[in-house]
Amino acid sequence: MTKYPRQPFLALLKVALLGVSFPLLLTSHNWAQASKQDNSLVYAQTPAQSPLQPSKIATPQPSQPADAKKTNPATQEKKQEEGKKSDQQKMQDLSLIVLGVMLGELVVVYLGVLWLRPLWLLWLPGELKLPKLGIIPEFKLPLPVLLWLKYRPRILDFWVKKHIDTFALNFVKNETVAERKYYVSIPVRLDTEEIKELSAETLRKTFKQKRVRLLIWGEGGSGKTALACQIAKWAMADEQSKRLTEHKMLPILIEQELDSDLGEGKKPLMEAIAGEIQDACDNEQLISDELLEQLLRQRRILVIVDHLSEMSTHTRNKIKPAFREFPANALVITSRIEENFKGIDTKIETLRFDGEELVSFIKNYLKQLEKWHLFENEDEPGELLQECAKLQRIVGDKKTITVLLAKLYAERMINAKENISASARSLDNIPDLMLDHLEKLNRQAERVIGQEYPTLKDDAKVIAWKCLEREYKPSYVEREAVVKALGEIKADVCLQYFEGKLHLIKSGYNKDTISFALDPLAEYLAGLYLVDSYGENETSWREFLAQAESKPQEEIKGFLLAVRDCCLSKGSQAKVPGFVAEELGKLAGVDLEALKQEQLKRRIRRLTDDLFVPEVEDRRRAAEELGKIGVAAKFAAPTLLRALKDEDYEVRAIAASTLGKLGNTSESVLQGLLALLQNEDSYVRLCAAEALGKLGNASEAVLQGLQTLLQDQDSWVRDEAVKVLEKLRNIFEKV
Repeated sequence: MTKYPRQPFLALLKVALLGVSFPLLLTSHNWAQASKQDNSLVYAQTPAQSPLQPSKIATPQPSQPADAKKTNPATQEKKQEEGKKSDQQKMQDLSLIVLGVMLGELVVVYLGVLWLRPLWLLWLPGELKLPKLGIIPEFKLPLPVLLWLKYRPRILDFWVKKHIDTFALNFVKNETVAERKYYVSIPVRLDTEEIKELSAETLRKTFKQKRVRLLIWGEGGSGKTALACQIAKWAMADEQSKRLTEHKMLPILIEQELDSDLGEGKKPLMEAIAGEIQDACDNEQLISDELLEQLLRQRRILVIVDHLSEMSTHTRNKIKPAFREFPANALVITSRIEENFKGIDTKIETLRFDGEELVSFIKNYLKQLEKWHLFENEDEPGELLQECAKLQRIVGDKKTITVLLAKLYAERMINAKENISASARSLDNIPDLMLDHLEKLNRQAERVIGQEYPTLKDDAKVIAWKCLEREYKPSYVEREAVVKALGEIKADVCLQYFEGKLHLIKSGYNKDTISFALDPLAEYLAGLYLVDSYGENETSWREFLAQAESKPQEEIKGFLLAVRDCCLSKGSQAKVPGFVAEELGKLAGVDLEALKQEQLKRRIRRLTDDLFVPEVEDRRRAAEELGKIGVAAKFAAPTLLRALKDEDYEVRAIAASTLGKLGNTSESVLQGLLALLQNEDSYVRLCAAEALGKLGNASEAVLQGLQTLLQDQDSWVRDEAVKVLEKLRNIFEKV
């Protein structure tokens, strides 16, 4: 706790107590004088008896008034009793007056301190007793009243205000937060309502409640942690219009496992929160448990528990919002699964992009990075659209782009524009996109240290697999296990490089454990490790699938899909058995027919890319394979049209023949084939004529083009032209 000016506060209390006790002392002195006078009167009325005189000898008595003689002793006693009662009533009335004055002064002092120096009230003791003053007995202030006096909202707000600048500075320096400093709004589902752009204003209604416990869930790389970090920034915003609540909140990010060795009576979550506050506030004084609990209960601290689904059972069991003693009334949890435990008030599901949202996201992200000027070209207005279309082809489906993939691809676009030595290979799958990101980080680090790190990919795959080997989901692993897998000779250098330069791994609380900083990257690298290690070994793959089947499928789905992607993109080179991708798809809940279609699309994309490789044999093979696929490769027609201009005549001929098999009768395809009827190579002319016949278009332009071939110098071409014209005329006559 912060060290407040205790002496002035105690001096003020002393003045208040003296002010209260002064009238009490005066009144108590008057009571004493009055009591003394009453006693004198009593003694004066009692006859004195001399010890020298016998009792029977008459003693002269002073003369008394007649009424005194008539007074009965019983009447005298009654009057004395009434006098005593009157004095007691006066004393009671006066004590009430004094008590009222005392309480009034205390209220004035309290309100003054609350208004001028509210943090002084935190120095009130845990148990407050008002001392005995005069006839007023000692009075102990009840604990609920004392807590109410010490932890008023104004006091807690001043405590937050005192620390928030240092706190916010340290919070944004956190590696997890710093990596997500550029925030672009993403589409989400807030409970049942789908929202394209989530803002502080949208969440303000939720955070008006006295208890806010929010779950952000979605697949890996969908922007859960980035959204949680942004909510934290909204909680600290200076402008009230941009803030979640009227008061500011201090965010605490819990992303590591809770300590299980604290001893009896210790609460791991509270200890973790207290430790984070201590570090963030940079304060030498320990925060008291009492103050911490009040800050949590009155929503002055926002607790963020990141990637709960990847945490151990011990940690998950310590985070139970439904328990009555759970203190955090402002809580955000991120998870890959829709957690079903009680105590969650609101749920936000992160969603994937469609084409329009992808363009908007990448454009806004480039603006955040101040790189939009690289693509804001009036001469090429469709460049961004083309790049987004490429990313969609890489991923496979229309609505399957996550935040992570969009960011990685946008950074690749920037590298290409700025001529940073990026990988020149074309990307057609997610594993390659992940490797491309890894290489980019490595190039940046190598420029800083001035030397190369040659075993980057192999080491990254090993570390990633060790982080997933036990649970099949990203988690902390013993550092010793990673050291053993890497080899003790180079392990220290490797881990220092990955943690200090690449920032790809992070240490646990006790530094004896490590984990990957980016879960999807870890999953894909681990998948590539399995493809490299198991290869064509059917036994190893079946053992892996059996282990996967025994684990909670919902929790490991991300890893299963990553391994499947790695098998589809790299499996042919590693000779991975064909059943592996299919079985992984079943375990992950993927539709088998959709899986086959996706595999086919991936194959077609790879073949279309091969149409432009330097090796002519590969170009010919790609064109032939597309022809064998047939109508299913219909969307490859625009790429094949470019191949019609290939420098190799066989590539041109095969591309023409393949276009005839795709069933694409668009005007661009017809014009491309008609142009080939004038090609200098007879084999190309023959294949173009054959393709026109298969497409079955009997338009005037097609018929005229074919008729010119009836005079061709090559007899094979003339014969083919005759066959095609006869076929088209038959079609025309039937119509």
